[in-house]
Amino acid sequence: MWIFYSPFHTFVHKVLVTAHECGHWDDITFVPTFPFKNNDGEDQGDAYSIAAINPLDKVPTLVTDTGQVIYGSQAACEYLDGTAKTRNMYPAPGPDRWDAVTRLALCDTIFEQTVVMVMEQWKPEDEWNIGLFEWLWPKFIAGLDKLERDAQQGWRDFDVGHASMLHAISYLGFRAEFYEAKDPLYPNFNWRENRPGLSAWFDEAIQRPSVQSHYNKDFEGDSSAAFCQAQVQEILALQKQHGTG
Repeated sequence: MWIFYSPFHTFVHKVLVTAHECGHWDDITFVPTFPFKNNDGEDQGDAYSIAAINPLDKVPTLVTDTGQVIYGSQAACEYLDGTAKTRNMYPAPGPDRWDAVTRLALCDTIFEQTVVMVMEQWKPEDEWNIGLFEWLWPKFIAGLDKLERDAQQGWRDFDVGHASMLHAISYLGFRAEFYEAKDPLYPNFNWRENRPGLSAWFDEAIQRPSVQSHYNKDFEGDSSAAFCQAQVQEILALQKQHGTG
């Protein structure tokens, strides 16, 4: 199978964690894409476009060996879990599952809206929509405080909600470090402050092999646009063969 994703490893990728935990790591061709900009800040959208297989032209996008395309991180995680070779990341139906998928929803929203703030800060500072930050930050703070309370009570296992927690928290931290004191409401924001339970949980969780597989490790494969487009063409050929397009 293929996973098209953003190869920036300064934050934890939920789908990569899930793939590793479920025993799929060695079955995957990892395809780096740059949906917005590359490391030099140049527009690379067209060169890395995957619109031919995903109308949203977004990552992560998972493709099965028959060319079926599954996009959206939650959908990709469900597929990886449903075909798991080792362990499952979604608990069986019941209270544990509803807890896991609720944390998944909470943390996916924190991550996605953090991306929105990052994109807002691509604009000149005098053009920022301050109302956006005023609307989002209380939600982030309340969400992190809820996770702190839950962390102090403890969890029995590591599930898909935890993978999303790592994803969201690490990206929120990365944003604060990357933009330093530029946030209009919370300059030098530190998510660990007054959250000892969540901080301790995070430090333990990032030692898992599924996180160490990629977190803070540079991608060592082919990250060229040519490689990306070659994989897209191979998938299109598979779709024609299997009728999965």
